[in-house]
Amino acid sequence: MKLLLMRLIAPVAALLVAAGCASGPEPPPAEAPWTPSELVFELSGRDPIEGFNRSMFAVTDFGMNYVVDPLGRVYTSILPRPAIEKFNNLCVNLEFPTRAFSTLLRAEFKGSWDELCRFLINTTIGIAGLFDPAAAWFDIYSTESDFGQTFAAWGIGPGCTLILPFMSTLNVRDGIASIFDMAFDIKTYIPYAGYATALNRMVVAHRVYEKTVRGSQDKYRTFHEMALLRRHLLQKMFFYHAQNAAAEARAAGVEPELPPDVPPPIKPKEYTALWRTIPGYRPQSPVLDSMRVAMFQPQNNDDPWYFRLSVFNGDFEKKCDKREIRLAGEEAPELEYGFWEAEPPGKESKGEEPLEKSPLLADLDGRRPDKLLILLPGIGGNYFGGTALALAELFHRNGWAVAALDSTFTWQFCEATGGRLPGFLPRDGQNVHRAIELVLNDLKEAELFDPASTRIALMGYSFGAMHTLKVAQLEARSGNRLGIDRFVAINPPVDLHYAMKQADKLAGTGSDWDAAKATETVLAIAGKAMGAMSQSYPPYDPENPGEKPVNYGVPISQEEADYIAALYFKMSMRGVLLSVHRDRGIPALSTPYSWSGRAALYREVDRFGFEDYAEKIIAPELAPLTLEDLYAASTLRDFAPDLERNPRIRVVHNYDDFLLSEDDREFLDRTFGSRLTWFDHGGHLGNLYVTTVQETLLEMAELPEPISEKGQK
Repeated sequence: MKLLLMRLIAPVAALLVAAGCASGPEPPPAEAPWTPSELVFELSGRDPIEGFNRSMFAVTDFGMNYVVDPLGRVYTSILPRPAIEKFNNLCVNLEFPTRAFSTLLRAEFKGSWDELCRFLINTTIGIAGLFDPAAAWFDIYSTESDFGQTFAAWGIGPGCTLILPFMSTLNVRDGIASIFDMAFDIKTYIPYAGYATALNRMVVAHRVYEKTVRGSQDKYRTFHEMALLRRHLLQKMFFYHAQNAAAEARAAGVEPELPPDVPPPIKPKEYTALWRTIPGYRPQSPVLDSMRVAMFQPQNNDDPWYFRLSVFNGDFEKKCDKREIRLAGEEAPELEYGFWEAEPPGKESKGEEPLEKSPLLADLDGRRPDKLLILLPGIGGNYFGGTALALAELFHRNGWAVAALDSTFTWQFCEATGGRLPGFLPRDGQNVHRAIELVLNDLKEAELFDPASTRIALMGYSFGAMHTLKVAQLEARSGNRLGIDRFVAINPPVDLHYAMKQADKLAGTGSDWDAAKATETVLAIAGKAMGAMSQSYPPYDPENPGEKPVNYGVPISQEEADYIAALYFKMSMRGVLLSVHRDRGIPALSTPYSWSGRAALYREVDRFGFEDYAEKIIAPELAPLTLEDLYAASTLRDFAPDLERNPRIRVVHNYDDFLLSEDDREFLDRTFGSRLTWFDHGGHLGNLYVTTVQETLLEMAELPEPISEKGQK
């Protein structure tokens, strides 16, 4: 099949070059501000046959979901992960000539020599390539080179974007070059080797593909953007050079440089809340520290024996029961949420301690109480996102059942509410309150939840923390109708308008970059991020840091951190706007939605800031409410008296959170007093990997009142 596809590439590519890639008006060149769309245009050029490419990608997506997925479930249940990975190593070893000659032909002599050494070592010591002693023992790493990279080094242009089913190529040049890759691949001349390799490789790639496109409003665009970044990094041999540099540093005994240890700030005299310091945290800056939220990871989410598709896989994410609720009428789609049922007392999961050993598990009359945590993510967060999964696992490991929702600021939640745009806190709070009610009803009907004997805690972080506090107000005014016993808010912004301005301020980063500087910076950020995220980070225990402390420092500059933070905020808004514009049109957007050509729409959407969103999109929908009314109602100050007198609320915040002003800090301390815990460092959510913070969250969610009171609600 693959060989047949390759035979078709050359004439198809020639036709595309003649018909599409070399004709048509040239759009204006990319320029600052360097939004995702401008960067994609700069890196890949035009996509004049976008309709064709989307159709081809749809074939791939269908195949991954309805062919690879069911086949992979059988395949990965028969063969454990080590066997599949070793077979993949063997296939990679047989592709040695492609890598060796492609590096040689562009004068990468060290890379070509390393590939030859790897082949000889892995074929002999590594038993035909099943193992990789060249990397493990001798620090000789693969260049991951191919002829597409060689053609690029020769100055051959990419042509236009070209996506073909089940192919990793992204343009005409790489599509044609893959013919040469196959010609130099030893497996091409071994009968049936291509079919076995394809099945094995697609099963290995399925997890990466799923993580890349899951939750995306536009899978084609997301796949293209992520694959494009990786492709350019491979052309620069970024990973090869980074691995060699790390090996040289190890050989020289050079340890990675830790951020300097600075003294903690002094608690302001007028503050009455609890103040906690984190010894050994080593802060970098509020924005850089915020990036450390990615180091808060599930600890049982990478089964060493079975892939995710296998029925024997024990990953925490695999245990999730995906359930649905309907927020709007029959015409609106259902909203999916995740549920993890509490483990029976004493039952051990892989890599976890028995539940009865947890010091925070309450015990009433010798029995374990039922506890349900409802989790609300931050802006753009889904229930299956990394931070939500890590929090869910933390509480699940300590005896809780967990139900996690998507953020209101996701296209999924927006569609489920019938296209109501998020950003107006009173309306968002009502939508979340309604969603929680439906979740509790759904779990009750499925006999997964007993309201008479279960303690309920609602926990939100960032934007979800604002919603948690708003729901607390709604619950107090309704007589605690849903029976929520505790509300825990993690790093809530106080004033949504101030947070918007901070996000838009970050978006100005790079306004003075030229095209070369922009692409160089973004590729450097992507490479460092991919390298950092390939690592597994254990929780940091300040009281027991270990003999060799883990480096939790973020390996990027302040300018890079500002840019990537702004990029995250923009990407969160993009999916919401595109979804609503597709369904009913947004007057503030002049470019119509088109299935086959969205480049111009993406460029327009990506230039919207958060204040633009509020002023040009949300405010007109709320008329006759004014913009000032919108901003005034989207702050915690609007319902401060309700927050002051609610004993069920607990708040944890970081003193150096960049989304807080000095007035915001004083407001939080004055409003919540002893119900608030300040941590000296962490930026925005950037200290969740610290055990002290995790223990604080567990303690805040625990409820002092006896279960017998539940029946009185």
